[in-house]
Amino acid sequence: MLLSVLLIGTSVLVITSLAGYLVLQRIRMGYQFVDSTKAIFAADAGIECEFYNNLKGASIDCDSLSFSDSLTKTQTTILTNESGAPQSIKSIGISNKANRAFLAEFK
Repeated sequence: MLLSVLLIGTSVLVITSLAGYLVLQRIRMGYQFVDSTKAIFAADAGIECEFYNNLKGASIDCDSLSFSDSLTKTQTTILTNESGAPQSIKSIGISNKANRAFLAEFK
């Protein structure tokens, strides 16, 4: 009798712990979804900024774009060919721990 109570108690404890862990993972995924969305929009803003610089001859620093969230930023890189003409633009949006990137190629 004691063994069966101990076995049932242990199984209830394991199932409860597993359910709590799964709920915690769902909550974390909800926060990561928001950060991921912010990172996507930051990467898009970096691409748009570099397009503007390239087409209008402007000299805006696209790595220092300001967003309402202080943890959100962009990192842009322009890859050129041998003649110095832009070949592609890579923009990485960063928000908290989420990183999302876009690559635009010129043809």
